[in-house]
Amino acid sequence: MNILFLISNDGGNGVGGHYNSLNQVSREMAKEHNVKVLTLGSATSPVISSNPFFEKHIKISKGIKGLSGFNAELKAMKKTFMPDVIHCFDTNSLNRVITLSALKKVPIVLNKCGGRNPLKSNYQHADGIVVFSTENQDWFLKNGKYNNDDIFLIPNRVRKLDLLDESLRKEVKSEGKTTFVRVSRLGGAYEHTLLSAYNLIEELSKTHPVEFVVVGRIQNEKRFATLKEEAEKRNLPVKFITDERAAKGSDFLYLADFVVGTGRSFMEATSLGIPSLAPASNADQPILITNDNFKNFFSNNFSERNVADEKSLKDNLSNVKDLISDKDKYANAQKDTVTIFNDYFGTAGILPKYNRTYSYVTSKKVNRTGLIINNLQYLVKYLLGK
Repeated sequence: MNILFLISNDGGNGVGGHYNSLNQVSREMAKEHNVKVLTLGSATSPVISSNPFFEKHIKISKGIKGLSGFNAELKAMKKTFMPDVIHCFDTNSLNRVITLSALKKVPIVLNKCGGRNPLKSNYQHADGIVVFSTENQDWFLKNGKYNNDDIFLIPNRVRKLDLLDESLRKEVKSEGKTTFVRVSRLGGAYEHTLLSAYNLIEELSKTHPVEFVVVGRIQNEKRFATLKEEAEKRNLPVKFITDERAAKGSDFLYLADFVVGTGRSFMEATSLGIPSLAPASNADQPILITNDNFKNFFSNNFSERNVADEKSLKDNLSNVKDLISDKDKYANAQKDTVTIFNDYFGTAGILPKYNRTYSYVTSKKVNRTGLIINNLQYLVKYLLGK
């Protein structure tokens, strides 16, 4: 089967979680299918451009202006690669391809890559929709505007990481300290996660030698400066790594005894067996994820929408301290963490799950006109460049 993956970058750094998810999913699918990846928008993604199946970047602005050129590119591509499925990893790529004549008979799969449930009663439509969380799955299944058969829950999207080779490690892990690591965009999102991690580090510092390493590219200089000043004002042992190396933040996980994660960064840490914490909307410190509370946090994709149960809130600090102080408990937590990764996040399960999705969309009649009508409110906004 020929699979064409599309993803847009309209002004960002191109290194967010959905780029990494596409990177891993496309690599796995290429083990059994013919795969090509196109990036669309103002700039390509450094994550995707290094993918062995990356074909090219097509520069195109929002709005109707660039669509004819994109259609011509697709017509040219058809001469050597005729897709059986178009797989979009964001809604802008869906909006860009859905009205074009070049591939109007090809079914479209859309990945909703985590995030909160849609605020409106009608989200975008595709021949098949893949979601990463049970929270999102439940929203679609309960929404009468969608056919339940079109919705697929496939949380698996993370390959097992390898620690950065020792010869390439420029940062040195502090001796005698327990190191917490956070990998995230900075100054643009997840501020509650960072501030709650500050609270945890401040509390642990009273009884344990700890440090906090924060890795990420800066999205908003002013907001980042405020977050950095907060750490300095409280005299917290925090180090920020924000240079070009932060584009691949997982390279710094060799420093971590614990990871404070959200979404993909949480999952990548579990692949290495690193005990991990996630934010909760009702907690002022990130919560250590255990077998007991995993499914609760999994339902919200380890996001800031998580709501911790009373037991997790009550026992959290003592649970973290136990792992710091007791090597046997820490080793058991590592084993549990790897099991969680293998069962829920690892890419080993990707091929059969996506194959079922592709078989489903290619077996039904493509109704592109109906799809355009169902997406009309979003298409109009996109075509107006908004």
